[in-house]
Amino acid sequence: MTHSDARPDKDASDAGSGSGVSSAPVIVRTPGPTRFHPSVPRALLRAAGVALGLALPAGSAALAQAPSAPPPTQPGDLDALEGRVIREVLVRRPDTSEGAAPGALAAVDAQTESLAINQVRVREGAAYTAAAISQDINRLNRLGRFKRVESLAQLMDDGSVRVIYLVVPQPIVRDVQAVGNRQISNQDIAKEVDVLVGTPIDNLQLDRASRRVQDLYRKRGYYFAQVTVDREHLEKTDGEVLFRIREGERVKVAEIRFEGNTAFSPSELKDKLKPREAWLLDRGPVDDNALDTDVAELVRFYRDRGYLDVRADRQVRPSPNGREAIVTFLIDEGRVYTLRSVDVVYPEREMRSFRTVEAAQAAMGPDDRMMVLGPGEVTLFKGGVLSPAQVQGLMFLKPGDVYAVNKINESTESIRAAIGKLGYADVEVERKERRAEDRPEVDLLFIIREGQRFRTGEVIIRGSELTQQAVVRRQVQLQPERPLDATAIQETKVRLEDLRLFDLDPRRAPRVTLQKPDELDPRYRDVLVEVQDTNTGRFSIGGAVASDSGVTGRIALEQNNFDVADTPSTFGELTSGRAFRGAGQTFQIEALPGSEIQTYSVSLSEPYLLETNFSGSVSAFYNERSFDEYTEERLGGNFAVGRRFGTRWTGSIPVRGESILLRDFQADRPVEITRYEGRNLLTGVGVTLSRNTLDDRFVPGKGSKLDLSAEQVGSLGGDFNFTKFSAGYQVFLTIHEDFFGYRTVLKLSTSASYIPQSESKVPVYERYYLGGQSLRGFEFRTVSPRGTRPDGTVTTNTPVGGTFAFFAGTELRQPLWEDILSVVWFVDSGTVRNSPGLSEYRVSTGLGLRIYIKQLSPAPLAFDFGTPLKKEKFDEKRLFTFSVDLPF
Repeated sequence: MTHSDARPDKDASDAGSGSGVSSAPVIVRTPGPTRFHPSVPRALLRAAGVALGLALPAGSAALAQAPSAPPPTQPGDLDALEGRVIREVLVRRPDTSEGAAPGALAAVDAQTESLAINQVRVREGAAYTAAAISQDINRLNRLGRFKRVESLAQLMDDGSVRVIYLVVPQPIVRDVQAVGNRQISNQDIAKEVDVLVGTPIDNLQLDRASRRVQDLYRKRGYYFAQVTVDREHLEKTDGEVLFRIREGERVKVAEIRFEGNTAFSPSELKDKLKPREAWLLDRGPVDDNALDTDVAELVRFYRDRGYLDVRADRQVRPSPNGREAIVTFLIDEGRVYTLRSVDVVYPEREMRSFRTVEAAQAAMGPDDRMMVLGPGEVTLFKGGVLSPAQVQGLMFLKPGDVYAVNKINESTESIRAAIGKLGYADVEVERKERRAEDRPEVDLLFIIREGQRFRTGEVIIRGSELTQQAVVRRQVQLQPERPLDATAIQETKVRLEDLRLFDLDPRRAPRVTLQKPDELDPRYRDVLVEVQDTNTGRFSIGGAVASDSGVTGRIALEQNNFDVADTPSTFGELTSGRAFRGAGQTFQIEALPGSEIQTYSVSLSEPYLLETNFSGSVSAFYNERSFDEYTEERLGGNFAVGRRFGTRWTGSIPVRGESILLRDFQADRPVEITRYEGRNLLTGVGVTLSRNTLDDRFVPGKGSKLDLSAEQVGSLGGDFNFTKFSAGYQVFLTIHEDFFGYRTVLKLSTSASYIPQSESKVPVYERYYLGGQSLRGFEFRTVSPRGTRPDGTVTTNTPVGGTFAFFAGTELRQPLWEDILSVVWFVDSGTVRNSPGLSEYRVSTGLGLRIYIKQLSPAPLAFDFGTPLKKEKFDEKRLFTFSVDLPF
């Protein structure tokens, strides 16, 4: 829209004097979008146009047109200025100083003018185009530095055009404050506010900061807290940002309810929710984000059980005092769907379409499969790497089963992994669901794109300077010339990380990547393994307290990437840590001084002897232990050769030699102890076999561990000759897992040990004992046969051990607070005798706590309170047992 006004004198004085050109009627256009701020009076903008002799666009209904004069072009001609030469480009602002004439314009500061001129593309001497002006306005608006941007154009007497960009700068932030906050400090609030003093006010930025502060309050339980920016204060103070906070009361979840649930009880659904009802250790705050997550989790829970049409929502109802709230989850369950059929198609294989089944059958070859997609849609296609029967065999549910979405997801991954193991590194498995119209049944179609089949080319190892390539190559599960197993890539990465020999920072962690197909033979793809060495040496000082062993300190020097053959060639290599490193061996020097036990040892282990599946270890030690009856000293060494059988079974042949001294006897010591007074030599050769499927080394939730062993003592000489047999089995079962992955675990344990020879052939320090940590509720080592006085007439209360031991126990662990604090309930039972049998059987029960803080201990700390249910005459009770809860 165009408009003219003849006020040349006023325009010349404000728009820029000294041009020597008298003004003529003007045409003003606003080709780009204009942003109006509520604080800018439109009357000011109208007055600005009148003062300059300019006309504002009539497109804004709120702007009145100035008195008109005959323009050089017809009214409404939007192209009147197009193509004319631009004489001047100016940046101006409304003059709001005291005494300024209405509508007067003023120059902007040098910084603002430079900023605006650098953004616009219109220049003096160029041709005027409405499109260019509109683009300039867009660029100025995007800066966020102006409340409003407008363009004004004046037609000069010589036919040129003066372009004026009218800007209303945003105020600058002079200060940021918060009022009304009593429960959260200014420092904590400042961390959520990204509004900086000295920067222009950005309303979107202020709104985001308000929401972040409000979210901070809600995370701390103030669900109805409100945070707003005082706009009136901002205008009056010209840049002082004031956050007004209404904290309200801290709201806790008094009760969680469900409406519409018929298939599952409230207790079953509550276990899946993040918010919890308030109780002693949990405030139970109301959190919108957590509630939205819970709604999604409820939907997932139902879909995993076949309710594909489920819908869920939530509702928060505060109490009158605003301190409590009832959270209600609204559920529309829908119907339970079952799997009706499973089929598979390979779209990259040959496909042919037919209109009838008969026509397809007539053309069907021996390798063809037919699929009826609908009326007049029959397809013949070639089969792929897996047949429909094989696909069904890899799935975790079968036709007729409830259509559980999680099982379908697991089945999809199982199919992808199975094809990947055959060398299809780029396999894609997509699924399509088609629901029956009349029944809640689903037909499932897997669409498999196999891609090209590859073989493994060269395995390239890079990045390690100290660690031998053989150490890395042992963990690589991809073998050259074998089919390229795509699933082995992730497995290799996990195994390298588990070694703890390489940097685990995400930027430098072990990486295993497939390379492009070989140019000479595209059937092959190389595998690149990248690792970065890290510090594998460790010097540690610590300690432990246990009811069975007292107070023990620990000083240890350990190198997990040791190389006994890498002797230093210079003293600098030794001091810099570049010697004795790189072979993946473990070397340890350890001192464990304590109140009841002292141990000093040196050990070296090699997990891959001569790059085979055999392992080896050797150690030397000195051990001293104080018992109630005597003090025992052991000086000796161990040697073992082991072998891995796959990933679960391991076996070993341990050899030991020990010099044992008993001293510091009690005054009434029994004859079973005194006969072994002094120093004795003991040697032994054994064999062990174990199977381990535990999912976690220190806090298992599922899996089992089987241990079998036999040892012939005296086979290499010594003062004793007897045989020891033992067997143990533990199984861990996860009976419940909540939304966070915290598991309720049932542990079942049993073990038996037996020495066929009579007790007179076996020294007391090689016999079996129970009690303390091994049988809670009883004193340490007191579940045992008792000794007799030297005259053989009176039985003492001193335990002397037995040649047969049996144990059976059950333990249930329930998390209380995340995975840090758990409660356990246990039943322990067992006996120790001098002959096989279950007489003199003991049973105890009790409760305990488990505290798991990885920084303190790799395994949970155990605090158990036990009491005997069945005991013998001389048994001694122990109420409290403290230890480290090792799973085996």
